[in-house]
This record gives sequence, C-alpha cells and structure tokens, in this order.
Amino acid sequence: MNAGSPIQKRVEGDEFDFVIVGGGTAGLVIAESHWLTPYNCERYGRLSRDPNVSIAVLEAGYDAESDTTLVPELYTTFIGTSIDWKFTTVPQTNAAGQVISLPRGKALGGTSTLTLSVWRTRASQKEYDAWETLGNPGWNFASVNAHINAVEHFHVASVSPPNTPADALTFEALDSPWNHGHTGPIQVSYSNYWSIPEVVIPAYLRSLNKLGVPRNGHAANGDTIGAWQAPCTIKPHNRSRSYAANEFLFPYTTSRPNLQVFTGAYVTKIDTKIDLVATSGDEDVDATAVEYVLNDDTESETRSVSLKDGGKVVVTAGKTSRYSYISFIEEMRLDEFGADAVCTSGTYQTPKILELSGDPSVLGAFGISNVVDLPGVGNNLQDHAAILTSFELIPSLGTSGPLTQEDLARNATFAAQQWQTYVNESQGAYASVPGTTLAMIPLQSFISAATLESMLEELDAALGVYDGTPQETQIALQRGWLEDRTVPQVELVLLPGLMDPSIIPDPSKHHITIAAVYMRPFSRGNVHLASTDPLALPRIDPNYLAIQDFEVGVLREAVRFIVDTLATTAPLSSLIGAALNPTQGQTDAQLDVYVKEGVFSSWHPCGSTSMLPLNQGGVVDPNLKVYGTSNVYIADASIIPLEIVTHTMATVYANAHKVWPFPFVYDAADILTSS
Repeated sequence: MNAGSPIQKRVEGDEFDFVIVGGGTAGLVIAESHWLTPYNCERYGRLSRDPNVSIAVLEAGYDAESDTTLVPELYTTFIGTSIDWKFTTVPQTNAAGQVISLPRGKALGGTSTLTLSVWRTRASQKEYDAWETLGNPGWNFASVNAHINAVEHFHVASVSPPNTPADALTFEALDSPWNHGHTGPIQVSYSNYWSIPEVVIPAYLRSLNKLGVPRNGHAANGDTIGAWQAPCTIKPHNRSRSYAANEFLFPYTTSRPNLQVFTGAYVTKIDTKIDLVATSGDEDVDATAVEYVLNDDTESETRSVSLKDGGKVVVTAGKTSRYSYISFIEEMRLDEFGADAVCTSGTYQTPKILELSGDPSVLGAFGISNVVDLPGVGNNLQDHAAILTSFELIPSLGTSGPLTQEDLARNATFAAQQWQTYVNESQGAYASVPGTTLAMIPLQSFISAATLESMLEELDAALGVYDGTPQETQIALQRGWLEDRTVPQVELVLLPGLMDPSIIPDPSKHHITIAAVYMRPFSRGNVHLASTDPLALPRIDPNYLAIQDFEVGVLREAVRFIVDTLATTAPLSSLIGAALNPTQGQTDAQLDVYVKEGVFSSWHPCGSTSMLPLNQGGVVDPNLKVYGTSNVYIADASIIPLEIVTHTMATVYANAHKVWPFPFVYDAADILTSS
C-alpha cells in the first residue's frame, strides 16, 4: 500500500450491490469478514468473500499505513496531522470554558489507525446486560462477548518473547486465555517493554492491593474490578499495529475484483428514486447511487457509484468522513429506501447523516425539512472524562540509571538505539505502548463513607432534571450501580513520564503520570449540524461535568486518593520523590479548580444514536434499525445507550460483527439472518 494515494480507481458505469460510505473500523469489518463464527463451528463469508457480491468502499481519507503508523510507541505523533479529523468541543461551560480536543482517524481503518492500540477487552457483565434491561433483547454480555471472541486472536504474555512467565506474574499480564478468542484476525498481545522504570509497576500494584484494590487475573470474563494489565492490538511476532485496514482490507484488495476501494472520496449525496416526504413512516425510499467528490476538491465534477437493483447503501463514514451528511440529509427520504442502509459512522458522524430525522428545532435553523421525527438523534452523547496527576521519582531512579520510554523524546542517542532495536529485533521501547497498567474501581474504593453519602444526596437532588425525560429510565439504572461495589465507576491508568504540558521537568529525573478517568457520567451532551457547509465539522458538546457537585467531586476525590493516599502508601511511596501537580494536601476548592481546568476526553464517545425504546429517546431498535424507517441501520459506538467502563474498541468491532443484517449471513448469533 502507498500511503496517501488511492487504492483503486472506479471504472465509469460500474454498479454495486453494496456501497459502503467510509472505510473505518466498523466499515471494513462489514466489507470483509472472514473469521470463525463465535462458536468456532465453521467459516462463513460476508460480502467480499462472495464473488457474486460487488462492493464499493468510499473513504474520505487514504491508506495511511507506513513504517511509522505501525509502530506502537509512535501513536501520539499522528494526533493533529492529516490523518486526524481534529474535532473539538464547543467551549465547555462546566470545565472552565475549555475547548477540548477529540482526535479521530481520517484514514482507511479509521481511529484504529491512530489510537493507543490498547484493547482493554470487555466491560463488566452487568454493563452489557443493562442494554437488554433497557429494552434490547439479545444484547447482553454473553452475546457481545461471543463476537469479541470472534474478532480476537489473543496471545498469552508468558510465551510472547522477550516476556517470561516471571514477567507475566510480576507485571500482572495474566488474564485467563480461556476468556479470549484465539482465531480472529485482530492480534492481541501484552506489552513486552516494562521500564517506567521496571520497579514502579510492581510497587504500584502492591500499593493498590494494600488499599483494598484486588489484582484481577480474569478481567475478560465479565468481572473487571481490580488492577490488571491490559493487552494491546499488537502483532507479537513483529510488534506492529494490528488494525482494521491491515487485517480486514489490505490482504484482499488485489485478490477480490468484486471489492473496490476509493480513497479521497468525500460523499456528498445519496440519490433516491422517489423524492417523497413521508409523515407516516410507512413508505419506502430506494437509494440508487452515492455521489462524491475527490480529494476535498469542491469545484471538481461530482462523481457517483450506482447501486444494482435491490442494492444496499452502507454508511460507515464514521470518524473518517465529514462530507457524508449535508447532501445526504437534504436528499435522503428515509421512508423511501428500497435497499438497506447501515450507518456505522461513529458517535460524532452518524447523527450528521441522520439529522434530517432528528429534532426539528435543530434542522429548522438550516432550512432543512423534517422527515422522521426522532428527537434522540444527536442527543444522549456520553464520554469518558480524565484528569492527570504527575510525580517525580526518587533520584536513584533518574537518568543515571536505565533509561525509559520517557527518554525517547529527550535523548537522541537512546532513541536511535531503541529504534534500531525495534527494526532489527522487534523489541525495546518502540515495541509497546504506555498506559496498559490500570485499575477499575467503584467509588467506595477511594471515597470515604461520609463523603460519599453527602455526594449522593447532592446527586439525587441534581438528577431531578431527568424526571419525566426520555433519559429517566437509564439514569435510574445508572444511579443504582453507584451502590454496587461490583460495578466500576473510575479507571486509574499508570503512565511513564509527564503528560502535563504545564510542568517543566528536571531532565535528570524520571517521572510517572497517574490518570483518573470518570467512566460513566450522568451528564448528557449532544452533537448536531454546525453549518450547511458540507466541509464544516459538527458542533460537539459533550457537556462535561454538567452535574457539577457530584461529577467534579468524583474526579476531585480520585485525584486526592492518588496524590494523598496511593502515592504515600508503601512500596510505591518509597519510589516517589515529589507530587508535582497537584501537590499533596490541597483543599476541596483547590482541587475543584484543578479538575475543571484540567479535565479532558479519553476518546470513547457513545450514545448519540442510542439503541433504546423510542420513548426513551432511542434512535434504533434492538435490530439496530432506525425508527420510522424500513431499512436504515446503525452499528457503531453511537448505538451504545449507556457508557461502558472500558475502552470501546473491542465492543465496536463486536457490534459490527454481530449485527450485519443481510441474507447471506448464516450465523445463529447474529441478530438478523435475513433482510
């Protein structure tokens, strides 16, 4: 593959059975799925494996695979570049007016191209089971986990050189292999470079244990409470990124003439056979073609790919196509489609595609008529909110001793040595990603009983704003989990070096960062159209920390726990030289300011087209069909109705694998076996 260039060019006059708008994570799963069934019974083919089915993938980005994008440690170097859409929030009223960055991948493979590569496995069983409780039969831990297993090829740490069984034990890389899949295309392995320095991780884990946070060697079985080492989407044999493009697409672009991929293609319109505005939701709309322009050249001639009779439009623009919404919105009459349309366009993009079916008060400002009244479109947006704490390690762990990942950016000789080690041996600092040592904990693990009781009283008063609203049911379920010590609420992540740009470090010292992530906010945000300009990014308002007293309080108490308790508990305390930011012993008021000024996204948005009953603000039903339509589906993270306490990559892969609704899929675990 050549980075930055088209993979295949279209021949005029081609017609396709399927047009997939967007070649991101979910879109490429749909375009080519070739692994075993979740029950490992037999192989079955989807889309391009059937030579009689023709598929076009339209992707706004390009093939971004290169020697650097595949290197695990270099993931941060792609943020803010041409393969990042550079989304930002509107100023966050409750977070000191911050405009917060929301990186998303603009390339084949979508965000799986530039993410941290941390797999993080599954959420807890109760979290997935809640999807079924909220009115979605068949959506539970057992079903989602089966599809995660189908995607995953898990490698045990102790047999992935240079790791040894002793390393696996020391660094808690121990998750039970029988909780994982072993035949899927996504390669999942543990880190093989542990120098933060090395003594820090075991000390950190032992201090957490002393404070009542257990070690967890079975985090993939539905019980995520405790401290554990997260595996990554890294190929163990050469320590390179395993992601949607190089596992689902690149092996097949030349061998399957029925699969055509168009890069640099910004979709501007989906043509329909009948221009009919329906109010009853009973009529169908047939899609006939998808129009696009190339290379962001709005002056170029509009091109199109056509659908065969009965063909399907699959919108998977996701985090990679911003051109797919305005013209689509103006042309699409959802009740006129004769073919299926599956949107896996991501939490920020899918609402743009469906905005015509959304809140008339949003659409009216842009002169767009409402077709299907779905006020849930673009609402119920949720995201993980994080805050950093920073520490200097003792002098004996400084740069006079072994160097670490922190030194890659400040010691050119060390960086060059490590690069050669990676190139020649697939080992060293570039072969792994930081941030895989984590703990999932309930509020009771770090907030005193008296403080928590007071916070919950304030929360209950604040949650009155949801009484009588579509969110009332899910908020009540979420509130109940706060009393359940088996359901985590906050994630702690140990990272090498300093992530806080406000600190000027001592170059002779080594440092660590411990992030606290508030994983299930009660705040609800939204994403909507910002302009009729098809190049304009959406208006994204996650509404961070809107339930002020409680949500600021959770992060405040998490920071206090890290700085004043965890960092002062042996054996970790013997390695900490100083707490840099924040310092120890700060007041509630000081920490509240620190949280509001420093909170940021940890990049796991969901909920903007939720899978919920219509009266709960739902946009799709349990079959992922958009309400008010006969054949429009959504299958990305935006359907997740309640934020999950995990990183969402594995779940997004699983959702795309689970829901494909076309008649040549013969998997009993799929929610639809015919269309």
